[in-house]
Parts: sequence; structure tokens; C-alpha cells
Amino acid sequence: MRRCKVISYLKPFLPVIIGLSLGFSMSIVRIPISHENCIHVSKDHVDRKLNSLHQSKDIKFAPEENAHFQPMSDEEAIRYRKDREYVPPVYDTLEDFEPHIITDPELKPKIDFDPEASKKKIVRTRYISTELGIREKLICAVLTTADSFKSLGLAVNKTFTHHMKKVLFFHGLGQNLDENSLDAQYMTLILHPSSNPTQILYETINYLYTKFKDEYDWYYVVPDGTYSEGDRVNYLVDHMSINRRLYMGKPLSYQDRMGTVTYCSVNSGFIISRLLLLDLMGNIKVCLDDTDMKDLAPDKWLGRCIMRITRGAVECVEQEEGIFFQTFDLENAGNFDPETESAANFKDSVTVTGVETPQMMYTLHKRFSQIEIDKAYNEIVELQDEIRQLAPKLPEGEQELSWPIGINPPFKPTNRWDIIVWDYFTEDYTLTCPGEVPKCELSGVDKVDIQNILQIALDRLNEKYNDKGLIIEKKKLVNGYRRFDPQRGMEYMLDLLLNVMVKGATEQVEVSHRVNMLRPLSQVEIIPMPYVTETAKVNIILPLTGQDRALFVSFMDRYAKVCLNNDENVGLNIVFIYNPDDAQRIHENDIFAKQKQLLQEYEGLYKKASSSSPKLIPWVSIKTEVPSQLKIMDIVAKKYPNEALFFLTSVAANINLNFLNRCRMNTIPGWQTFFPIPFSSYNPEIIYKDVPAPEQIEIKPNNGHFDIYSFDEVCVYNADYMAARTKLSASVATQKTTGTIAEHVDSLDIYDMMIKYSQMHIFRAVEPMLTRRYIHRNCNALNGEEIFQRCERSNAEGLASRTQLAMELFPDNT
Repeated sequence: MRRCKVISYLKPFLPVIIGLSLGFSMSIVRIPISHENCIHVSKDHVDRKLNSLHQSKDIKFAPEENAHFQPMSDEEAIRYRKDREYVPPVYDTLEDFEPHIITDPELKPKIDFDPEASKKKIVRTRYISTELGIREKLICAVLTTADSFKSLGLAVNKTFTHHMKKVLFFHGLGQNLDENSLDAQYMTLILHPSSNPTQILYETINYLYTKFKDEYDWYYVVPDGTYSEGDRVNYLVDHMSINRRLYMGKPLSYQDRMGTVTYCSVNSGFIISRLLLLDLMGNIKVCLDDTDMKDLAPDKWLGRCIMRITRGAVECVEQEEGIFFQTFDLENAGNFDPETESAANFKDSVTVTGVETPQMMYTLHKRFSQIEIDKAYNEIVELQDEIRQLAPKLPEGEQELSWPIGINPPFKPTNRWDIIVWDYFTEDYTLTCPGEVPKCELSGVDKVDIQNILQIALDRLNEKYNDKGLIIEKKKLVNGYRRFDPQRGMEYMLDLLLNVMVKGATEQVEVSHRVNMLRPLSQVEIIPMPYVTETAKVNIILPLTGQDRALFVSFMDRYAKVCLNNDENVGLNIVFIYNPDDAQRIHENDIFAKQKQLLQEYEGLYKKASSSSPKLIPWVSIKTEVPSQLKIMDIVAKKYPNEALFFLTSVAANINLNFLNRCRMNTIPGWQTFFPIPFSSYNPEIIYKDVPAPEQIEIKPNNGHFDIYSFDEVCVYNADYMAARTKLSASVATQKTTGTIAEHVDSLDIYDMMIKYSQMHIFRAVEPMLTRRYIHRNCNALNGEEIFQRCERSNAEGLASRTQLAMELFPDNT
């Protein structure tokens, strides 16, 4: 009975048990009883087999893909080209990769351990891309001459350079050419000491190899008499594998004792891969020493040299991986007009040769740019059609489609504070004005933007209704609205009054029509910036007027805690500003006597013991009726070297280490100047009343605001300031003005000067790390209307928020 119960419990598991039993039985049967028939193939056996294969006359091995070629003589190259044949290597078996553990101490490798060497820090590269061996795609070399550099070379620079990562210009000196006679501004020009064309081509390739062999994967060489379509050149190298030896361009050939030599025409431009360049420059001395090759043209010499060094394995090709390098020759084009040419071999060309004038270069660039724009629009239409066809398969169907198709849907606000307001405008004025002005004239870039969008709207309407025989003209813009959507771009709604006329008719009909337009956000690009560090010394320049004296004590206390106590790389220079009346009484009653006494106290606390050490906090005094930033900096800048970093500030600023580092990082010598927008506190008598004001300023709407009308804080390098100041003085001196130079200096601040008289990037942004206590600024009409209005506006908005001001005007007595 018990046996039956056990069998009943095991019955569901019987198939599993039987299967495991059969599996173990079959595995035991297949195990060999002895290892006598096993053959152990050692590494020596494999090496002997491979040697025998290499010695066989029936099997030939092609060079490995990643191995360097060895140069050979012309006779060897000829024989190799006649019967070359590629047969993959044949191996009998794989090498045994079992680890071998060495137990004998005598057989272990000897390592000389240096305890001092182990303490040395590992030197790491500055950029991770360098350490990982990540290279840029393409570098371009343009061959030019002294006669064509200022014409065709300049045209190439304007039409081609901005599409490329790096473009260099090369030419030989020849005929004692003076380098100073070449205007190479904003262009990198390398002069070779030879006038021989072949030698110039060799020196160019050798320069690319020496300087950039570890930085780029592809090298493009082209003369300045050839137009290159930059986007298509980038497309070629972006869609080809870098792990190959490639010599690409327009193939030409000639007969030589090596046979048929195929080379790339230098006039059409050619591309060389990095692997081929390494092989070429490693053995190019063979070609330079060959007397038979010295009389060849540069491109023939290079093609023959590549064929010789690579044993004929690499020749010029015009297509690789389905991508074609097409070129168009203007000399054989006959009556050619770039504006109307529609031949496929022209529209698909990568380069156009035979360009003789800069005007033709610019015309070709305009034509190819239009071709690329048309292609982009056609691709957009195709993608929109594809999205429209897939829309019914989406969960919400066609309702999920947004206009325009393929663009992000409009921003949906979650509350009333997130609503994006539409700005109203006409062709003459707008209702979105700075400050509280209800209506202002449309001018500047805003007017250009509206005129451009109106013209685009009219062109699109004519394109849409041209097939119906209608001619549309704009009569008037009735209403216009625009807003910036951060998810989409700039949106426009235009209410247009149009004159519509049928082709061939004389009567016109007025039609009101609303147009919706969108200027979408383009692709975001990362702008490369020069490398900066946080080690630069910050020289704080503090102008101090009579009304600023009340805040000087708190400023110095803050400066001592942040900079002096922490021994930071920061210096302070104070400029005491006297008006003419106070300057006359300076010996009897110095208005800055207490401030100077305070500086002496800090000198005694923090100055080093050595009496010969420089002054801890230097200060200067100036007398002026109209204080201005330029007057202050003109005096201070002469006392510092060109590499000095200045932070011009107001006495109300709260200095902290975070902002000082931001000043160092955002100010780049020769590149960028930083104008931070500080968070300014409101008047404490209004927002705090009887409650004492807190020591720390919190960034909250009720505590203050970012003062966009204040330019008191500036971070700038001395060399950049002096360069712009020199241009300002030269400009004022050359202008026939009735005023003096001092009057022009008073009407400008550093921001205006850097905008008008420098090529620097001006970085203007809100800076939460910089807070400022409340101070009523002394606005002087003698500083110029623009500066005066900004000052008045800063004082007006710096009192308090609208709600707080309303509570002051209409207090709640209940």
C-alpha cells in the first residue's frame, strides 16, 4: 500500500528522472576511455606550418590591413602588379591559450623596484579625448600663391572655411616674397621656402603629417582656384570608415615604366586617409631621391609615389562605399551660367575647378547653397508626408499631430504664471517696450525681423496660389503678434490686407487673410572656447564717491573675511573720487579721512612683518566733476601689466569666493568680457520697515531683483581694455566733432566701449552668486543721455516691487 502511494507521488516526475538518466548515460558513452588518439598542437607546430606555407610557391599572401608597407624598387613593383593575388592566410589550428603558471623563482622575470619611482604621480593628459585617442574628422590644406592669395584665397576663406574644423593656407615664397606684404588676418598661412610646385606639395603633406598626424583622420588638399562645397566634403569623410588606406579624388592616369599610374588631380582636390599618410611619410624619401620622378607634375609625382610605396595596392579612386567624389570643370563647360545650370554632374559636384575670379567663387557658393536649401526643404516635405501617413496608427490618431508637422507642439502652461504673452506690433510701432512706455517705435533688429517675416509670408502665398493664376501683393499689415516658445521657436500671427489679381487682368480685389508662421529653433551647437583656469589673480577696482562712504565699512569687512583671512589670490585697489569743491578742502577737511584710517588699521592687522613689502591695499585719489568708468580705468590700468584681470565693482557688492571664480572662468583674455547682472536688494526701509534687515540677501522676488540696467560690475583683462580704449581714442581723434575727447569718454561706459570698439565676445548674464545691497545711485546728466536714463531706471526699479510700492501708497488701514 505504501509502495503505491510513493509511486503515485513520483509519477509526475518520472519523465524528468528518465530524461536525466538517459542524458548521463549518453554523456558517459561519448567520453573517450583513453587520450592516446588526442593530438596536442603546440605553438612551434603552428609556426613550422606557417613557415612552410609562406615558402610554398602556390600560395601568396597579401599585406595585412593594418601593417605598414615596405617600399620596393620599380622592377619589384612591376612584377608584383602583374601577378598579384590575394589569398587569405590558412591556419591548421588555433594556438593553445591555456595559462602557464611559473613556479620556479629563477624563471620569473626580474623587476627592479624603485621605491622613489612608485611615489611619482602619473601624468595625465589635459583632455580625455587625447588619452582615449579620439581624433577630429578632417583638416583642409589650401594651396595658394602670392598672386592669388588676396583674391581667390580670400574668396575660399569666406566660402569654405566656416564649414570646416580647421583650414590652413600653404604656398612657397619664391621670388623673394615679403611675408609682410600678405594680409593674412583671420587666416592661417604657412610659407614654404621653395617655389617648386612638387616641393610645395611635399612640404604641405609633410606639415600635415608632422603637426596633425595624431589629431585628424582625413586630410583634404585643394588649390585656391577650385571651389569646394564644404558640406559635401564633410559628408564624404563622415560616411567612410577610417580603418582603410584611401586616396580619393578625380582619377587620371598616364603610362610609366611601372605601367599605368593612376593619380588624383590636384586641381580637383583629393582626400588622403590617416593610415595612408603614415605609410607615405614613413617611406617618402624613396620618392624624393628618385631622379626619374623629379620632373613629374606634383599630382603625378604623388600618385606614382603612393603606388610605389604601397606596392600598387592603393590607387586614386572616385568612389568608396557607394559615395562618389564628383567634380565639374568650368574650362570644358562652354557657355556656363551657375544661376541657371541644372545638369546633374554640376548639381552633385563636390568641387568645381577652373575658377578664375572671386566673383565666380561667390556665385558658385550662392548657387550651391541654394541647391542645399532646396534639398533640405524636399527632405522636410518627405518627412512630413511620412509622419502624416503614420499618424492614424498612433494612440490619439491625427489629433496628436501638431503644426507644423514634425515640430514640437506648443508649450502648455500649468498655471497662469507660465502663460507666454503675445507681443503686438505693426510695421511702424510695437506695444512691447522697455520700462513702462506703452508704445514705442519699431526699430533696429526688431524692425528688420518684421520686414523679413512679411516678405517671407508674401513669397509663400504667391508660391501657394501661383498655380491658380493669382498674383498677391501686400497692401497693409493690420495686426501682428509674436511670441517666443522655448519648445518651438518664434511664432508669428499676421493679419494681412492683400491685393489679389488674376494674371492678365487689371482689376484687384482686397482680401483680409491671417497667416501663421514659425521660425523654428535651429540645431544647437557647442562653441569651442579657449581653456581657462581658476588660478588667475583678480584685481578688484573699487571706485568710492562721497555718497558711498556709508557702505565702505561693511564692504571692507566682507573683503577681509573672504580674501584676507583665506589668503586668496585677490588684490584690492581703491579709487577715491573727489568733486572740485571737496578737492580744494582736502587738507582742512578730507571727506575720506575715516576711510583712509580704516585702511591703515587693516594694514596693521594683515600686512606682513617685512617693512619692504608692497602696500596691502593701494589707493589713489582723482578729482572730477563727472565720474565715469573710463576715467577710473585709465588711471588704474597703467599701474598693472597687460595680463592683469580686473573686477570693477561698486561698494554695495557682496564679494564671495564663488563669484570670484565665476569671474575668472567667464573672462577669457582676447576672447570674452564678462558683465554680470547682480541681484540687487530693494530699499530696506520699504520692504523691512521696523524689522532689521538680514545680513544675508536671499534671492526672492520680495527681497530684490536682477538689475538689468546696472553695468557697475565688470570683469575684463587689462590688455583687452587697453586695445578697445586705443581704438576709441583713434576713432574720436579722426572724427570732426565739436566736443573734446573727455566729453566723449564721459558719455561711454566700458560696456558701450567694448561693444563698439572691440571684437570681443560680450557675456551678459544674470549672476546669482553676486548680490548687492541697496544703494541710491547718483545719476549725472553729463554722463550722456543713455547712461543717465539707465541710471534713473535702475533707481526706479530698485526701490521695491510693484506690490510693495502699492502698499506704501495705499496702506491697509483696516
